[in-house]
Amino acid sequence: MLQFNPITIECIDKITPFAQKGYTDSCDYTPGNLVMWARFMQYQYAIEENTLFVKCKSQADMASMAFLVPIGELPLSESIARLQEYCEFHKQTLRFTAVPEPFIDELSTLLPNHRAAQLDGWSDYIYDAESLATLRGKALNKKRNRYNKFIAEQPVYDYHRCTLNDVPEIAKFLVADRDCQHNREDNMRCYEQWQCIATVKNLKIYDQPAGVIKIDNQIVAFTLGEVFGDTLYIHIEKAKREIAGAAEAINQLFINDMLSEYKNIRMVNREEDLGDPGLRQAKKAYNPIKMLHRYEFTKTTAAI
Repeated sequence: MLQFNPITIECIDKITPFAQKGYTDSCDYTPGNLVMWARFMQYQYAIEENTLFVKCKSQADMASMAFLVPIGELPLSESIARLQEYCEFHKQTLRFTAVPEPFIDELSTLLPNHRAAQLDGWSDYIYDAESLATLRGKALNKKRNRYNKFIAEQPVYDYHRCTLNDVPEIAKFLVADRDCQHNREDNMRCYEQWQCIATVKNLKIYDQPAGVIKIDNQIVAFTLGEVFGDTLYIHIEKAKREIAGAAEAINQLFINDMLSEYKNIRMVNREEDLGDPGLRQAKKAYNPIKMLHRYEFTKTTAAI
Protein backbone atom coordinates (compact mmCIF):
# COMPACT_ATOMS: atom_id res chain seq x y z
CA MET A 1 0.00 0.00 0.00
CA LEU A 2 1.12 3.57 -0.67
CA GLN A 3 3.05 5.24 2.15
CA PHE A 4 2.98 9.04 2.07
CA ASN A 5 5.63 11.32 3.58
CA PRO A 6 5.66 15.14 3.89
CA ILE A 7 7.26 17.04 1.03
CA THR A 8 10.31 18.97 2.25
CA ILE A 9 13.34 20.68 0.73
CA GLU A 10 15.30 17.47 1.21
CA CYS A 11 13.11 15.53 -1.22
CA ILE A 12 13.46 17.93 -4.18
CA ASP A 13 15.88 15.58 -5.92
CA LYS A 14 13.30 12.78 -5.74
CA ILE A 15 10.48 14.91 -7.17
CA THR A 16 12.38 16.75 -9.89
CA PRO A 17 12.67 13.85 -12.41
CA PHE A 18 8.87 13.64 -12.62
CA ALA A 19 8.50 17.36 -13.36
CA GLN A 20 11.17 17.04 -16.05
CA LYS A 21 9.15 14.39 -17.89
CA GLY A 22 6.74 17.09 -18.99
CA TYR A 23 3.43 15.30 -18.39
CA THR A 24 1.72 18.60 -17.70
CA ASP A 25 2.43 22.34 -17.96
CA SER A 26 0.66 23.00 -14.66
CA CYS A 27 2.73 24.80 -12.03
CA ASP A 28 1.38 22.39 -9.38
CA TYR A 29 3.83 19.71 -10.50
CA THR A 30 7.03 21.78 -10.32
CA PRO A 31 9.32 20.95 -7.38
CA GLY A 32 9.63 24.59 -6.35
CA ASN A 33 5.87 25.03 -6.12
CA LEU A 34 5.39 21.74 -4.24
CA VAL A 35 8.03 22.63 -1.65
CA MET A 36 7.04 26.28 -1.36
CA TRP A 37 3.39 25.42 -0.61
CA ALA A 38 4.06 22.15 1.23
CA ARG A 39 2.93 23.30 4.66
CA PHE A 40 -0.10 25.29 3.51
CA MET A 41 -1.40 22.59 1.16
CA GLN A 42 -0.09 19.75 3.38
CA TYR A 43 1.66 18.15 0.41
CA GLN A 44 2.76 14.55 0.95
CA TYR A 45 4.28 12.23 -1.60
CA ALA A 46 4.81 8.56 -2.36
CA ILE A 47 6.80 6.98 -5.17
CA GLU A 48 6.03 3.49 -6.45
CA GLU A 49 7.18 1.90 -9.70
CA ASN A 50 8.67 5.19 -10.85
CA THR A 51 5.34 6.99 -10.41
CA LEU A 52 4.81 10.05 -8.21
CA PHE A 53 1.68 10.22 -6.03
CA VAL A 54 0.87 13.49 -4.22
CA LYS A 55 -1.68 13.89 -1.45
CA CYS A 56 -2.81 17.39 -0.41
CA LYS A 57 -5.66 19.68 0.59
CA SER A 58 -8.39 20.12 -1.98
CA GLN A 59 -8.20 23.46 -3.78
CA ALA A 60 -12.02 23.50 -3.82
CA ASP A 61 -12.43 22.62 -0.14
CA MET A 62 -9.41 23.13 2.11
CA ALA A 63 -11.06 20.97 4.79
CA SER A 64 -10.91 17.91 2.51
CA MET A 65 -7.95 15.84 1.40
CA ALA A 66 -7.39 15.01 -2.26
CA PHE A 67 -4.70 13.88 -4.71
CA LEU A 68 -2.93 15.34 -7.69
CA VAL A 69 -3.12 13.18 -10.82
CA PRO A 70 -0.23 10.68 -10.49
CA ILE A 71 2.59 11.07 -13.03
CA GLY A 72 5.10 8.41 -13.99
CA GLU A 73 5.41 5.03 -15.64
CA LEU A 74 2.29 3.33 -14.24
CA PRO A 75 -0.83 3.52 -16.42
CA LEU A 76 -3.35 5.91 -14.91
CA SER A 77 -5.76 3.00 -14.37
CA GLU A 78 -3.21 1.22 -12.16
CA SER A 79 -2.35 4.43 -10.29
CA ILE A 80 -6.03 4.99 -9.55
CA ALA A 81 -6.38 1.40 -8.31
CA ARG A 82 -3.59 2.01 -5.78
CA LEU A 83 -5.19 5.25 -4.64
CA GLN A 84 -8.54 3.50 -4.26
CA GLU A 85 -6.91 0.85 -2.10
CA TYR A 86 -5.33 3.59 0.03
CA CYS A 87 -8.64 5.47 0.37
CA GLU A 88 -10.61 2.35 1.29
CA PHE A 89 -8.09 1.45 4.00
CA HIS A 90 -8.16 5.00 5.45
CA LYS A 91 -11.93 5.37 4.95
CA GLN A 92 -11.35 8.35 2.68
CA THR A 93 -13.22 9.33 -0.49
CA LEU A 94 -11.09 9.33 -3.64
CA ARG A 95 -10.89 12.90 -4.84
CA PHE A 96 -8.56 14.66 -7.28
CA THR A 97 -7.70 18.36 -7.18
CA ALA A 98 -5.82 20.74 -9.49
CA VAL A 99 -6.51 18.38 -12.39
CA PRO A 100 -5.16 19.80 -15.68
CA GLU A 101 -7.72 19.78 -18.49
CA PRO A 102 -5.92 17.12 -20.62
CA PHE A 103 -6.56 14.48 -17.91
CA ILE A 104 -10.32 15.00 -17.62
CA ASP A 105 -11.44 12.64 -20.41
CA GLU A 106 -9.30 9.73 -19.20
CA LEU A 107 -10.33 10.24 -15.57
CA SER A 108 -14.00 10.40 -16.60
CA THR A 109 -13.64 7.07 -18.42
CA LEU A 110 -11.87 5.39 -15.51
CA LEU A 111 -14.12 6.89 -12.81
CA PRO A 112 -17.60 7.28 -14.37
CA ASN A 113 -19.19 8.02 -10.97
CA HIS A 114 -17.07 11.15 -10.59
CA ARG A 115 -17.63 14.61 -12.06
CA ALA A 116 -15.29 17.48 -12.99
CA ALA A 117 -15.82 21.09 -11.89
CA GLN A 118 -13.55 23.94 -12.96
CA LEU A 119 -11.70 25.63 -10.12
CA ASP A 120 -12.33 29.37 -10.28
CA GLY A 121 -9.20 31.44 -9.78
CA TRP A 122 -6.83 28.49 -10.20
CA SER A 123 -6.22 28.59 -13.97
CA ASP A 124 -2.60 29.11 -15.03
CA TYR A 125 -1.86 32.03 -17.36
CA ILE A 126 0.37 30.90 -20.24
CA TYR A 127 2.27 33.40 -22.41
CA ASP A 128 4.50 33.39 -25.45
CA ALA A 129 8.02 33.91 -24.08
CA GLU A 130 9.25 36.06 -26.97
CA SER A 131 6.20 38.30 -26.65
CA LEU A 132 6.93 38.98 -22.97
CA ALA A 133 10.61 39.49 -23.71
CA THR A 134 9.98 42.16 -26.36
CA LEU A 135 6.58 43.61 -25.35
CA ARG A 136 5.91 44.23 -29.03
CA GLY A 137 2.43 44.75 -30.44
CA LYS A 138 -0.71 46.75 -29.70
CA ALA A 139 -1.95 44.32 -27.04
CA LEU A 140 1.11 45.03 -24.88
CA ASN A 141 1.18 48.78 -25.48
CA LYS A 142 0.38 49.70 -21.85
CA LYS A 143 2.98 47.29 -20.47
CA ARG A 144 5.59 48.57 -22.92
CA ASN A 145 4.83 52.18 -21.95
CA ARG A 146 5.24 51.40 -18.26
CA TYR A 147 8.54 49.63 -18.93
CA ASN A 148 9.75 52.61 -20.98
CA LYS A 149 8.67 54.96 -18.20
CA PHE A 150 10.81 52.97 -15.76
CA ILE A 151 13.83 53.19 -18.08
CA ALA A 152 13.30 56.93 -18.61
CA GLU A 153 12.87 57.75 -14.92
CA GLN A 154 15.49 55.31 -13.63
CA PRO A 155 18.37 55.56 -16.12
CA VAL A 156 20.83 54.21 -13.58
CA TYR A 157 19.51 50.88 -12.36
CA ASP A 158 21.15 47.52 -11.77
CA TYR A 159 19.57 44.23 -12.78
CA HIS A 160 21.46 41.06 -11.97
CA ARG A 161 20.93 37.37 -11.30
CA CYS A 162 20.69 36.72 -7.57
CA THR A 163 23.57 35.24 -5.66
CA LEU A 164 23.80 34.12 -2.05
CA ASN A 165 25.24 37.54 -1.23
CA ASP A 166 21.87 39.08 -2.12
CA VAL A 167 19.84 36.83 0.16
CA PRO A 168 19.86 38.95 3.37
CA GLU A 169 18.79 42.08 1.48
CA ILE A 170 16.12 40.22 -0.50
CA ALA A 171 14.70 38.85 2.75
CA LYS A 172 14.47 42.39 4.16
CA PHE A 173 12.78 43.58 0.96
CA LEU A 174 10.19 40.79 1.20
CA VAL A 175 9.56 41.48 4.90
CA ALA A 176 8.89 45.15 4.07
CA ASP A 177 6.56 44.10 1.24
CA ARG A 178 4.72 41.77 3.62
CA ASP A 179 4.40 44.43 6.32
CA CYS A 180 2.96 47.05 3.97
CA GLN A 181 0.22 44.63 2.86
CA HIS A 182 -0.75 43.14 6.22
CA ASN A 183 -4.11 44.92 6.39
CA ARG A 184 -5.46 43.12 3.31
CA GLU A 185 -3.83 39.71 3.54
CA ASP A 186 -5.83 36.53 3.92
CA ASN A 187 -4.28 33.31 5.25
CA MET A 188 -3.01 32.23 1.82
CA ARG A 189 -1.44 35.61 1.04
CA CYS A 190 0.17 35.76 4.48
CA TYR A 191 1.60 32.27 4.01
CA GLU A 192 2.89 33.20 0.54
CA GLN A 193 4.77 36.20 1.94
CA TRP A 194 6.29 34.12 4.72
CA GLN A 195 7.24 31.30 2.36
CA CYS A 196 8.80 33.71 -0.15
CA ILE A 197 11.25 34.70 2.56
CA ALA A 198 11.92 31.06 3.50
CA THR A 199 12.51 30.20 -0.17
CA VAL A 200 15.04 32.99 -0.60
CA LYS A 201 16.90 31.92 2.53
CA ASN A 202 17.21 28.45 0.99
CA LEU A 203 18.07 29.70 -2.49
CA LYS A 204 21.15 27.48 -2.77
CA ILE A 205 19.14 24.37 -1.91
CA TYR A 206 16.33 25.21 -4.32
CA ASP A 207 18.82 25.96 -7.10
CA GLN A 208 16.27 28.18 -8.85
CA PRO A 209 17.11 31.24 -10.97
CA ALA A 210 16.17 34.59 -9.45
CA GLY A 211 16.75 38.22 -10.34
CA VAL A 212 16.69 41.62 -8.66
CA ILE A 213 16.58 45.26 -9.71
CA LYS A 214 18.43 47.79 -7.55
CA ILE A 215 18.22 51.58 -7.58
CA ASP A 216 20.70 53.52 -5.46
CA ASN A 217 21.84 50.15 -4.12
CA GLN A 218 18.35 49.36 -2.82
CA ILE A 219 16.22 46.46 -4.09
CA VAL A 220 13.03 47.65 -5.80
CA ALA A 221 11.98 44.39 -7.49
CA PHE A 222 12.62 40.67 -7.13
CA THR A 223 11.52 37.55 -9.00
CA LEU A 224 12.16 33.81 -8.82
CA GLY A 225 11.29 31.04 -11.25
CA GLU A 226 11.92 27.54 -12.52
CA VAL A 227 12.58 26.15 -15.98
CA PHE A 228 11.22 22.77 -17.06
CA GLY A 229 11.01 21.66 -20.66
CA ASP A 230 10.09 24.64 -22.82
CA THR A 231 8.40 26.59 -20.00
CA LEU A 232 9.59 29.21 -17.53
CA TYR A 233 7.46 29.21 -14.36
CA ILE A 234 7.31 32.46 -12.38
CA HIS A 235 6.81 31.54 -8.72
CA ILE A 236 7.54 34.90 -7.09
CA GLU A 237 7.41 38.45 -8.43
CA LYS A 238 7.48 41.47 -6.12
CA ALA A 239 8.06 45.14 -6.94
CA LYS A 240 7.76 48.45 -5.09
CA ARG A 241 4.49 50.02 -6.12
CA GLU A 242 5.84 53.55 -5.79
CA ILE A 243 8.43 52.89 -8.52
CA ALA A 244 6.51 53.25 -11.80
CA GLY A 245 7.18 50.34 -14.14
CA ALA A 246 9.29 48.33 -11.69
CA ALA A 247 7.02 45.28 -12.03
CA GLU A 248 7.15 45.43 -15.84
CA ALA A 249 10.91 45.91 -15.73
CA ILE A 250 11.67 42.90 -13.53
CA ASN A 251 9.37 40.75 -15.66
CA GLN A 252 10.98 41.71 -18.97
CA LEU A 253 14.58 41.77 -17.76
CA PHE A 254 14.29 38.40 -16.02
CA ILE A 255 12.63 36.72 -18.99
CA ASN A 256 15.32 38.04 -21.35
CA ASP A 257 17.94 36.81 -18.90
CA MET A 258 16.36 33.34 -18.88
CA LEU A 259 16.05 33.24 -22.68
CA SER A 260 19.74 34.02 -23.03
CA GLU A 261 20.61 30.95 -20.95
CA TYR A 262 17.78 28.52 -21.72
CA LYS A 263 17.44 28.51 -25.50
CA ASN A 264 14.52 26.04 -25.42
CA ILE A 265 12.07 28.30 -23.53
CA ARG A 266 8.95 28.91 -25.61
CA MET A 267 6.32 29.68 -22.96
CA VAL A 268 6.04 31.49 -19.64
CA ASN A 269 3.63 30.28 -16.95
CA ARG A 270 2.76 33.16 -14.60
CA GLU A 271 0.49 30.90 -12.55
CA GLU A 272 -2.99 31.64 -11.18
CA ASP A 273 -4.77 34.77 -9.96
CA LEU A 274 -6.61 33.11 -7.00
CA GLY A 275 -9.67 35.19 -7.84
CA ASP A 276 -7.95 38.48 -6.90
CA PRO A 277 -9.41 41.17 -9.22
CA GLY A 278 -6.22 43.24 -9.32
CA LEU A 279 -4.02 40.24 -9.98
CA ARG A 280 -6.43 38.98 -12.65
CA GLN A 281 -6.36 42.31 -14.44
CA ALA A 282 -2.54 42.45 -14.29
CA LYS A 283 -2.15 38.93 -15.69
CA LYS A 284 -4.67 39.52 -18.47
CA ALA A 285 -2.83 42.72 -19.43
CA TYR A 286 0.16 40.61 -20.51
CA ASN A 287 -2.05 39.00 -23.21
CA PRO A 288 -1.90 35.25 -22.39
CA ILE A 289 -1.97 32.89 -25.35
CA LYS A 290 -4.00 30.36 -23.36
CA MET A 291 -5.41 29.54 -19.96
CA LEU A 292 -4.53 26.18 -18.42
CA HIS A 293 -7.68 25.38 -16.49
CA ARG A 294 -7.66 23.11 -13.45
CA TYR A 295 -10.52 21.02 -12.15
CA GLU A 296 -11.79 19.32 -9.03
CA PHE A 297 -12.74 15.72 -9.77
CA THR A 298 -15.05 14.24 -7.13
CA LYS A 299 -17.51 11.41 -6.66
CA THR A 300 -21.15 12.21 -7.32
CA THR A 301 -23.74 11.62 -4.60
CA ALA A 302 -25.46 8.94 -6.67
CA ALA A 303 -24.02 6.30 -8.95
CA ILE A 304 -24.50 6.85 -12.66
